[in-house]
This record gives sequence, structure tokens and C-alpha cells, in this order.
Amino acid sequence: MRIYRCLWFTATAVIVSSVAMFDVVAFGWLRLAVVGLVMALFGWLLGFVLAEGRADRWLWTRRVMVWSAFGAVAADGLVMTLGRAGAVIGLVILVTSPAALRLIRGTVLRWSSRRTSGPPEMLATRDLLRRWEWTTAEVARADTSMSRRLALVEERRMLLDEIQYRDPPHFDVWVASAVPGRSDRQRPRHA
Repeated sequence: MRIYRCLWFTATAVIVSSVAMFDVVAFGWLRLAVVGLVMALFGWLLGFVLAEGRADRWLWTRRVMVWSAFGAVAADGLVMTLGRAGAVIGLVILVTSPAALRLIRGTVLRWSSRRTSGPPEMLATRDLLRRWEWTTAEVARADTSMSRRLALVEERRMLLDEIQYRDPPHFDVWVASAVPGRSDRQRPRHA
């Protein structure tokens, strides 16, 4: 995912900076500055309301403010420079962003894990591995409570025991490569 994130960021930066420069040359910098400032103010207010009660409220407020301003300038540059094609390009940039893909992946994993409930010994190996990936994502989420994390750790222990029981010769190789964030993952053979 790190390589994809780097490629996505580079492509987005090239596209957005080029259309923003063209927008400034064609229509002037004042309009773009006003749009960015108004959206930054809106983002600040939105972030202030959404992060109410959080310990890191000001951090979230600043983040929403900056990204709202950047998004408004990017959207204005794309639409004013390229018209409808710019709107489509902006939509493609949003849908293919690493954050959107992570959200989609998490949703799919949660959906598929609902179908794969039950004790580990009753699940197919494919479902065990899906459950393992889902619990990995769930444990890594910042908003997962400590009690939920402890329950997930116990579930993951049972999943590991079952995966090892089904395929002992390949378990050591798989568990060494099942570290989150590694691209060279190997899967145990389906029994």
C-alpha cells in the first residue's frame, strides 16, 4: 500500500498543481484564494463541531480546515480548467485515494466477517484467513476500545491455533509473512 500511496500522491499532486496554476493564470489568484479561505473557515467550523468531546479536538479541527481548503482549491481548479472532465477526474482521484480504498476494504471485511461467524474449527480455511485479516484491521483501528481489543486478541489466538492445526508445515512461513503492511504475504494451502 505504501507504493500505491506514493504513486497516488504524486499523480494527484501533478494533476492538481498543474490545473491550479492554469486556473491562477486564466482567472486570477484572488478568486482561488477566496474560495480556499471560505472553505478553510467552513472546514474549521465543521471540524470543531465533529471533534467535540475528543481530546485531540484542535488537531482534528486544523486537519479538516487544511483539507477543506485544499479540496476546494483542487475542485475549483479541475472544474474551471477542464469542465466536466475535471469533475470526473476529481471523482476518480477521490474514489482511488488510499483513505477511500481503506474504508472500502474495511467495509468489505466487516461484511464478509458477518458471514464467517462461528467457532474457528467450523470455518473453511478461506474464512479463517478472512477473519484473521478483519481482526487485524479491527485491532489496528484507533477507536477500538481496550475491552474489544482484548476480545479480538483472544479470537486471533484461536484463529492462529486452528490455522496451525490445519497446515503445520506452512504455518511458520505464513505467520512470518502475515505482518500487517507487508506486500509479500503468503497464504497457507487450503485444506
